[in-house]
Amino acid sequence: MKPKLFSLLLLSIAASTSPTLPAAEPGEWVDLFNGRTLDGWTQRGGVAKYTVEDGVIVGTTVPKTPNSFLCTEKNYANFILEVEYKVDPTLNCGVQIRSNSLPDYKNGQVHGYQVEIDPSDRGWSGGIYDEGRRGWLDDLSDNPAARYAFRQNDWNHYRIEAIGDRIRTFVNGVPAADLKDDMTATGFIALQVHGIGNREETLKVLYRNVRIQDLGESTDYRTPDPKPYTHEGPLVKDGAEFRKLAGDFKFTEGPALAPDGKIFFSDIPNERIQVYDPTAGNVSVYREPSGKANGLFFTPGGALVACEGGNRRLTRTGFDGELTVLAADFEGKKFNSPNDVVPDGQGGFYFSDPRYGKGDDREIDVEAVYYVDKGGKVTQVAADLAKPNGVITSPDARILYIADPGAETIYAYDIEGPGKIANKREFAPAGSDGMTVDKLGNVYVTWKGDVIAFSPAGKEVLRLTPPEGPANCLLAGKTLYVTARTGFYAIDLEVEGVR
Repeated sequence: MKPKLFSLLLLSIAASTSPTLPAAEPGEWVDLFNGRTLDGWTQRGGVAKYTVEDGVIVGTTVPKTPNSFLCTEKNYANFILEVEYKVDPTLNCGVQIRSNSLPDYKNGQVHGYQVEIDPSDRGWSGGIYDEGRRGWLDDLSDNPAARYAFRQNDWNHYRIEAIGDRIRTFVNGVPAADLKDDMTATGFIALQVHGIGNREETLKVLYRNVRIQDLGESTDYRTPDPKPYTHEGPLVKDGAEFRKLAGDFKFTEGPALAPDGKIFFSDIPNERIQVYDPTAGNVSVYREPSGKANGLFFTPGGALVACEGGNRRLTRTGFDGELTVLAADFEGKKFNSPNDVVPDGQGGFYFSDPRYGKGDDREIDVEAVYYVDKGGKVTQVAADLAKPNGVITSPDARILYIADPGAETIYAYDIEGPGKIANKREFAPAGSDGMTVDKLGNVYVTWKGDVIAFSPAGKEVLRLTPPEGPANCLLAGKTLYVTARTGFYAIDLEVEGVR
């Protein structure tokens, strides 16, 4: 069946220009690790163990010791550094650059710029932390592309450019942090094993292929800045039609993009979480029963967060398959029926809690939106809504959109900090079960039989009618996936999803 394309507008974004920069590498690569010994390195700080195994530096945690650092014996000022690492999912570490250990500063404590290795739900791998001094200088809360570039339980590649007062990082080729800071111009490079307090587990971080281009005094070279994402023309690919990927469900909802590119979605009445494999073109069952899971979302570390409406709780299934409860009540009262969820980029989650169907076991009078932080604290952030449902953030995670079908309105809020939203305003005249966003900041909603896209200014720029009434949608790459009653559909667009 052909989609009905109503109000299909052209969206033009003016492209800003970037300076033309050299693309060739400026010098020869020099290995900092010879693959056999730790010659040229010295350990500072804690007493974590550093060994060489099969051409890899293995850092192993030791209880009751502070952060440990395997440091180069040589200092570097301007350079390009590359390193590969693989880390335990519960251990954060980092790569120190332009760092120092001085007797007149905190008795020789290692301090300086650290490129974070963070496998947690917030996913700040590639962010820049000032170890032993000022704390975070450039986290990745507003850079989802970089946060989701990290690969859990796999080898990851860092490229780090420290040239003049500018430090840039790249995670598996994706631009991450971009910092201008002139506090420290030179120092050693170090591979960190983070302290674990009194924990007795043996955790490991592996480093390999550590190499550098020493630029000396030169500050002329740097990788060209990425061009801003732009698009001109129709949002839908020419001639594209909805195609049915799977069917015979009872009510589909909650599509979510997994780290491996598969699409998870819920079949609520059947109490199943399904998985669609775009490569194989088939659908399989991930979990049954699912607690009548509705909205789903994956964290950068590969954990699946689910709104289990039937169980009235928010859960997290880790990369290892272990399920934990993130939130089940507010002030001692059970939630109504958690519906949709979105991570905030800082380790916490916003989720909606409406009530559909019978309310005889209801314990909370209002239908609200909540925030659960990385420590498990639950805060009620919006309690003046009729029936909140879909939630999503803008590409830079600075705006929270809440769909309120009860008021037939989507509201926008400024995110001022973890769990702190303000400046409520009407964004679009629609309700929506679920929402997704593209890299231009357009918000796609499902409302009264259509998928509608609104520009960041709230102007309708696209309307599509799937073969069945849509409940939710997800833009993964340039494919718009739609959960629609008994079916699961897709259509090709000309714009990309945030991740």
